[in-house]
Amino acid sequence: MDIIQSIKNADSNLIVFLLTSLIAFISWIIKASIEKPITESKATFENTYNTRIEILTEIKNRLTLILYFNSGDDNLKFKEQIQGLLLKDGKSAYLSKEILDNTIRISIDETNNKDLISDTISKIDIELYKLISKIEDEINFYRKFSNYNPLRKLLGIVFLALQNIITILLIALIIFILINFYIQSETCGKIFIIGISILLLWTSNWYLSTK
Repeated sequence: MDIIQSIKNADSNLIVFLLTSLIAFISWIIKASIEKPITESKATFENTYNTRIEILTEIKNRLTLILYFNSGDDNLKFKEQIQGLLLKDGKSAYLSKEILDNTIRISIDETNNKDLISDTISKIDIELYKLISKIEDEINFYRKFSNYNPLRKLLGIVFLALQNIITILLIALIIFILINFYIQSETCGKIFIIGISILLLWTSNWYLSTK
């Protein structure tokens, strides 16, 4: 009660200043907590995806040639080239454990396991598809929202801003409905809301992880 009374008796300008500073500080913390991991993840992605595409493509090409040249000097040559790629500049670190293990096994086996080679090529194709799809998304985004025509560029920016605003409003509406329903519900209703919230968070995380 003394605290509330002190706040009521305090200078209104001081209260406004303190509240504004507090809101700005909280906003800064939220902004930093969101931007920092995204910025770090982007930097990591940009520093590694070129090398990953390069090593995956080079290994895939040689595995494909091993399938065509099933025996002989050419077959041995391509296996030695794979061994060289895996030992060069630590590029093997950019491969998944399964692909790396399969590739090492293929490169040292005297006889070719066609099923293993084909399976490894398929796994490499999956990883390459994910990496190249990301690049295509970035290119399409740039092409769509960055245009030499000022009108198209302005329309692109407006369209992108509206998309973000509508998305934020929809999310805020869902959160408001859940919180309001949680406050007004009994114990069972609150447990249900908590379960729905966990499900929504899990679904959102799954969606972001697969895109």
